[in-house]
This record gives sequence, structure tokens and C-alpha cells, in this order.
Amino acid sequence: MTEVLPVVTQTQEKPARKGPRGEVKIYATWCKGCHICVEFCPTNALSMHPGGNHPVVSAPEKCTACHFCDTHCPDLAIVVRKLN
Repeated sequence: MTEVLPVVTQTQEKPARKGPRGEVKIYATWCKGCHICVEFCPTNALSMHPGGNHPVVSAPEKCTACHFCDTHCPDLAIVVRKLN
């Protein structure tokens, strides 16, 4: 009878990145305050400015550069840049 052995492969695991994976730039003067970006952010990196009607990056370390916020912004007021 033939014995089947598992194949062992070497993989290089990337160390877990600490800190943000993306940098978010918000153009507050372009923003109409619709809250869409805040609602779509899966990591809650964005919140609405307490004294204004625009979003702020309240937890930059949580940004994963998923681009949900800038993709859904109807005013193109958000730009996300992926960090290396």
C-alpha cells in the first residue's frame, strides 16, 4: 500500500504591520457632511468632527487602506494612500 505524506513548503510570513496601512487625506472644504465615509469605514478609523460638519481621522492606526471611504465619497473629498 502507498503511504501519502503531507507536502512541506517553506513560506515566508510577513511580520504583522503595526500602525496604519493607509494615510487618509480629507478635504474638509469639499465635504458636504453626508457621513457616508464614516458609515462605510469597517475599522472605525473615521468619525465626524465634533465642532464641524466633516469627517476626521480619529484613529489613524486603524486604517487598513481598504478605500471604502474614498470610493463612496460623492464629493471626492477623501484620498487614501497605501503605506508600504
